[in-house]
Amino acid sequence: MPGPRRYVAIFLLGMLVGAMGANLRLARQLDLLHLTNERLRQELDATLRELSEVKEKVARQHLQVVTAVEPIISFPPDSKPPALEGQAISLALAREVQRLMEPLVGQEVSKINLVLVPGLVDDRVVKANGRSFKLKVTLVLISERVVVHVRAQPQANLSP
Repeated sequence: MPGPRRYVAIFLLGMLVGAMGANLRLARQLDLLHLTNERLRQELDATLRELSEVKEKVARQHLQVVTAVEPIISFPPDSKPPALEGQAISLALAREVQRLMEPLVGQEVSKINLVLVPGLVDDRVVKANGRSFKLKVTLVLISERVVVHVRAQPQANLSP
C-alpha cells in the first residue's frame, strides 16, 4: 500500500509541473504583449509625426474666409423702444446691416481693409417700422464671422 508520503509527493510534483506549465504559458503571453506594445508605440509615434506634419501643412494653407455677418443692435438707454417694438426694429436694422456688409462675405480676412469696414454702416440713416435711425458702429470683430455692434439712435422724422 502506498503511504501518505507518496500521495503528498505526487501532489507536490503535480503542483510543480502545473506551475511550470502556467509559468511558460504566461511567459509566452507576456512576450506577445510586450511585442504588441512596442509595435503600437511605433505606430503611435509615426501617426503623431504624420499628424504634426498635416497640421503644419494645413496651417500654412488655411485661409480664413468671411462666411457670415452678425449684427448686434443696441439702443441708447434714454430712447429705448418698448420690448416688442424694439425686437421688430432690431430685426429690421440687423437685416439692413447684413445687407450693407454683404460684400465682405466670401472675402479672405487677411485681405479686408480693416479701416474701411465700419464705414459700410457708420452714420447711415435707416428706416425700420416707419421710424428713422442713425446707425453708429461701436465695435467690429473680424474673423470667419464678422460681428458688428451697432448703436441705433432714433431720428426725428422730417417727412409728414
